[in-house]
Amino acid sequence: MLVGAVLNVVAAINQPYSYDEVQQVTPYGSNSVVEITTATRQPPLDPLLGALAEHLFGVGQIQDRLVPLLAGIGTLILTSVLLRRLGTGGAGAFAVLTLATAPLMVRYSTYARPYALPLFFMMVFVCAALQWIDQRQRRSLIIAAATAVALPLTRVPEPTAFLVTTAVMLTLLYHRGRLSWDQIWPLILASLGPLIFIGFPLSAILATTASNFFDPSPAGVIDRFPSGVHEIISSVVPLFATSFPWWPITLLTIVAALAVPASRRTLFQWWIWWPFLAAPVAFLLAYHFLNPFSFFSLPYRARAQYFFLPAYVLLVAALSSAVARGKGILPQLRIGLSVLLGALLVGQLPATADVVLRNAAPDFSQISDVLTQEVPDDAIVLYDRPSPAGQSRQPFIGSPRYMGQTPYVGTVFDLTTDATSIPRTGPVYVLINGQCASPGRCEPTRSPWDEDVSGWRIAGEIERFTLYQPTQEQTGRSGVIKAMRAFGDALGPELGYVETFTASALLRDQGRTSKAKALIAQLYAEAGPGVAQRIRAVAQTEHLAPFK
Repeated sequence: MLVGAVLNVVAAINQPYSYDEVQQVTPYGSNSVVEITTATRQPPLDPLLGALAEHLFGVGQIQDRLVPLLAGIGTLILTSVLLRRLGTGGAGAFAVLTLATAPLMVRYSTYARPYALPLFFMMVFVCAALQWIDQRQRRSLIIAAATAVALPLTRVPEPTAFLVTTAVMLTLLYHRGRLSWDQIWPLILASLGPLIFIGFPLSAILATTASNFFDPSPAGVIDRFPSGVHEIISSVVPLFATSFPWWPITLLTIVAALAVPASRRTLFQWWIWWPFLAAPVAFLLAYHFLNPFSFFSLPYRARAQYFFLPAYVLLVAALSSAVARGKGILPQLRIGLSVLLGALLVGQLPATADVVLRNAAPDFSQISDVLTQEVPDDAIVLYDRPSPAGQSRQPFIGSPRYMGQTPYVGTVFDLTTDATSIPRTGPVYVLINGQCASPGRCEPTRSPWDEDVSGWRIAGEIERFTLYQPTQEQTGRSGVIKAMRAFGDALGPELGYVETFTASALLRDQGRTSKAKALIAQLYAEAGPGVAQRIRAVAQTEHLAPFK
């Protein structure tokens, strides 16, 4: 628990905010409950607690990440309590150490979004439910019921599957004679009541703001089934390999835990394992079979796999416990399984160190310092995170959190509809975020994009960012047009279509309509049919094209 707490605190201090985190924490300083709870499409409890922490303790990475940080540490504590209650002994301590040093645990227990908090509430519910079943303490039942209410107020998909599966498992245990009706009916009521009266209405409300993220129609599910299976095999499985490092060892451990009879019996006797497993599995299946968006445009994210951790650590605890007891296991096999478990723990440590020591997201604080200290105050800085058509081109998030209004920084994606905001004078710099400046899905690369661009030279490379300085008289809006044409050519149609649209819009505003239309025609001619079709779809949806 202490190792995990230290790793979480260090990661919370070192890791820069991701774009999603900035969206989450930006409204924390507001005094408006409505603004705090509606800033992101999620239930209200997590942002309200985050805002309360900021109002009490001030602004800062630890303060704004205090809720997930405490929830992550609380999950480690409650996992220890749970495994001790299950009688795992030293094997349980090993499993907790595996959890504490898991890269997913360290990264997303310090991530300012509702991941650590709902997982913590799941663990509270399970501990309280077991306490109620064993000792019938009214206090435990109240805690379980309160936690069940908090779960749908924190996150929708995984808590829904968790609570439903819990009710199903308790019912099965009753029919098998392992639990009495008096033991289970209060917990079933506590599980399903909040889900029916809070979870489903809240989910319907959120769905109205989520751009039809889910389509549960039978015809839609059938049509998407082949592509969904292909996505899971070709993309989700490799993502597991990066989320659970040294994947062959992890896979062998899972197989061994299910193959060794003593381990399998122990694991299946823990009824709590099934709700923990069902929660992320249900989200994964819904994501690929109910989600109408293509995987290319909305890729499955590693942080969703954070919810596999409780089921994973229970599996490790079951195998470790079987090895420690040694009953029914040959001595040679016991030695081999011990080596396997040791390799599982040691094998994930390099990835965990990478989470603690290296940035998972671009550091906008650092690049903001460069822009305010090394770029002229009257400069026009054009920012882009080039990504293929249909994928997110996230805006610059350095201002106002890390810098003031000088120099001017404009996100290229926004300039097609907001060209009037560009200053009329000042040298034109270009800032490229290399995180997505390559074909394919946006990957968490740490390499900058450093291609040669006619008329500009590289003034500096800061982590993923490349800052280009003009070498000639590229100033004002005419300089912006030159920059957009030069970088659009360098990036190519797939990555530079937004630059071309921006240059065309500015030419149109100057009355040079024929030249503006010629740029668009040239873009589609060079793009090819497939890329051109995706660009047209994005241009129509986002209102990028300067001409109908």
